[in-house]
Amino acid sequence: MSAGAPVIHLLVVDDDELLRNITIKTLLHAGFAVSEAASGEAALQQLALQTYDLVVLDLVMPGLDGFEVCRRIRATTKGARIPILILTGLGDTESIELAYHHGATDFITKPINWTLLSHRVRYALRASAAVEAIRHSRESLARAQSLAGMGNWAMFPDGRLECSTELLRLLGTTAEAGGCESVAAFAQRVIEVDRERVAVARAGLARDGTPYQLQFQIARFDGELRTVFEQAAVVLDDQGRKSGVEGITQDITERVQAEERIRQLIHYDGMTGLPNRQFMAVLAEAPLERARRDATGCAVFHLDIDRFKDVNDVFGRSSGDAVLKQIADRLRTWTRGSDFMSEGHERSDDGVLARVGGNAFTLLVTRLADQQQASTIAQRLLRVIALPIRVEQQALVFTASIGIAFYPSDGLDLAGLSRRAEQAAYAAKSAGRAQYRFFDEQMNAHAASRMSLEAELRGAIARDELCLHYQAKVDVRSGAIIGAEALVRWQHPQRGLLPPAAFIQLAEETGLILPLTDWVLEAACRSLRNWALHGLPAIPLSVNLAASSFSDITLVDKLDALMLRYDLSPPSLMLEMTETMFVRDAESSIILLQRLHERGYGLSLDDFGTGYSSLGYLNRFPIDELKIDRSFVTNAARSRRDGAPAAAIIALGRELGLQVIAEGVETAEQSTFLLQRGCNLQQGYLFARPMAGSAFEALLRTGRLPASNMPRARVAGQR
Repeated sequence: MSAGAPVIHLLVVDDDELLRNITIKTLLHAGFAVSEAASGEAALQQLALQTYDLVVLDLVMPGLDGFEVCRRIRATTKGARIPILILTGLGDTESIELAYHHGATDFITKPINWTLLSHRVRYALRASAAVEAIRHSRESLARAQSLAGMGNWAMFPDGRLECSTELLRLLGTTAEAGGCESVAAFAQRVIEVDRERVAVARAGLARDGTPYQLQFQIARFDGELRTVFEQAAVVLDDQGRKSGVEGITQDITERVQAEERIRQLIHYDGMTGLPNRQFMAVLAEAPLERARRDATGCAVFHLDIDRFKDVNDVFGRSSGDAVLKQIADRLRTWTRGSDFMSEGHERSDDGVLARVGGNAFTLLVTRLADQQQASTIAQRLLRVIALPIRVEQQALVFTASIGIAFYPSDGLDLAGLSRRAEQAAYAAKSAGRAQYRFFDEQMNAHAASRMSLEAELRGAIARDELCLHYQAKVDVRSGAIIGAEALVRWQHPQRGLLPPAAFIQLAEETGLILPLTDWVLEAACRSLRNWALHGLPAIPLSVNLAASSFSDITLVDKLDALMLRYDLSPPSLMLEMTETMFVRDAESSIILLQRLHERGYGLSLDDFGTGYSSLGYLNRFPIDELKIDRSFVTNAARSRRDGAPAAAIIALGRELGLQVIAEGVETAEQSTFLLQRGCNLQQGYLFARPMAGSAFEALLRTGRLPASNMPRARVAGQR
C-alpha cells in the first residue's frame, strides 16, 4: 500500500485455524490490517464493536453457518453495505446462489489460490467503493433535485411509466397511492388549456424521437396549480435502438411568480395596477403602428385631477392614495365597458390606460373618426371622474382637466403626443379646470413662454425686481385705516408691472414660492420699519404665507430674526394662511401656531369657508382674525339666501372672539350689508385699490380714508 493511504481493516471468519492463519498471513503480507473470528457468533460480536472494510467469511462452520452470519450482517445498519467475500468448498451452484441471496458480494472456492486472494479482496473493495460512489452520487442528485423541485420519469415501449420520488412529491402523491401508475394518468395532471400542446410534443417524441422543452401548468393531486418546465428525449441502447423516453420535470412556480412580481414592479404602478409611463410606451407601439398602416385616427387623452393636493393636505396621503385607486379602477372599468364603446367607437383592444404622474392618467384611444368623437369621449371622462367618492364619511366630487392630442396631426409617436396632450391639459386647467382642450401650435408657444418666464422669475428675485403694493383695511364706522395687506408685484423690464396672477402659480409649480415668500416677508418688515422712522401711524401689515413656508420648520426662527433685524414687535406682522395649509397635520399645526401666537404674531385665516372647513379645527387653532372670502361678499346683498354664508361667518367669528374682516368689498350695498351684521372691518376696491409704497404712505399719513370713499351716508340712512 502507498505511504499515507488509509489502512484497510479486514475481518477473517473461519473455524479452521490453519486456513484462518494462512488467510490472515496472506492478507497481512498484502498490506491489509486483519482481525480474526473463529465462529459466526464471535464475528457478529466484533462487527458490533468495530467497523471493518471487508469480511472474509467461511460458509461451513459449527453453530451459525456462513449463510446466517451473512444474513445477520446485512440486517444491521453498519453491515448493510460492507463487502462480504465467501470462502467455500462447496462448488454447487445452489449454495452460491443462496450465498448471494443472503447478501454475499463475491466468493472464492477451496482449495484457495493464495496468490489470487489479495487480488480478489482488492477487486471487491474497488467494486464496493464504486457502488458507494454511485450511491452518494444518486443521493446528491436526489438532494439537488429536491432543492430544485425537479423530478425525472421514463416511459418504456411496453407502456410502463416510472416516476422518481421527487416527481411524485411534485405531483402531490406517492407511489403507494398510485399517483403515477400510467401514462394516461400522468397526462391528466396537465391542465386542460395546456394538455393538447403537451400531448402533441410527447407524441412527437415517442413517434419521431423529436426532443422538446415546454413550460406548462399541472394540477397536483391535491388540487394546487403549479407551473413546471419539462424537457424530454429518446433513450438509445448500446446498438443505437430506441429503448424508451426519459424526461425531467421541474417545478418553477416560485421563479415564474418572482418574474411576474418583478415585471409588475418594473412595468406597472404599484398603487393602481395600471401600466406606468415607461410600459405604456411599449404597449402603445402596436396600436400606433396599426394606425400608421391602416391610416386611421387615434388620440392621447391626458387627465389631470384638479386640486388633488388639497385631498392630501386635508385628509392625508393614505386617503389621497385610496381616492386615486378608486379613480383608476373607475377609468379602467369604463374604458373596457359598453358605455365607452356605445359612442360609435369600434370595439378594440388597442386602447391603453396608464398612470403617468402623481394625479395624472393617460389614455390612448384608437380608431377615432374625428374631433367630435374625441370630444364625446372627453365629456364622458369628465362625468365618470365627477361621480362622488366618499372620503372619511364625506362625499367629495372631483373634476379633471383633460388635454387631447391627435395622431398624426399633433405627433407621430407616443412621446410627442403625450407631451402635447399634457400641454393641452395645462391649458384646460388654466382656463378654469373641469374641462378639456385640444392641442394646437399656440400651446407650444405658450410652453416656451412659460419656461422663459420661469427663468426670468428666478432672476427677478435675485435682482430685486419685485415690489410691494399695499391695500388698506378700514373700519367703515370711522373711516380709520386699521391695517394693510402687502401684495407682491413684479416690475418686469419688458412687460411692465405684473400682478400676482401672472407668476404666483408658476412660482408654486416650480418651487420658487418659498424664496418669493421670504422676499415678501423681508420687504414687509422693511416697510414697517421705514414707516416707523418717518413717524407714520403704526398699523399691522398682513402677509400671505405660502403652504411651503408654513411647512418650514425654520419659519419661527426666520420671523424672529426679521423682528430683531428691523427692530419690530411681532404684533406688527399679521400672517395670513388658508385652511388647507394647516389641516394636513392638525397636531403639528397646533404646535406651530401656538409658538407663533405666544410670540405675539397675528394669525389670520384667509378664504374661510372655501376649503375643507372644520369648526373643530377652528376652535382649537389660536387664530386672531377671520377673513370672509370675496365669493361670499359679491352677492351678499342680493338676497337673504345669498347673504347667509357671510352672515353665518360673522356670527361665528363673534362667538369665537375673533376679529372678522371682509375682503373684496366693491359696492356700498355690500359694505352696508356687512356693517349691519356686525362686520365693520372691510377691505376692497370700494375703499382703496392696492397702491405703490409712496401713495400708500401718503394715505397712511392722514390715518383715514377720504369721506368720498366711505358709504357712511347710505349706512346712516339705513340704521
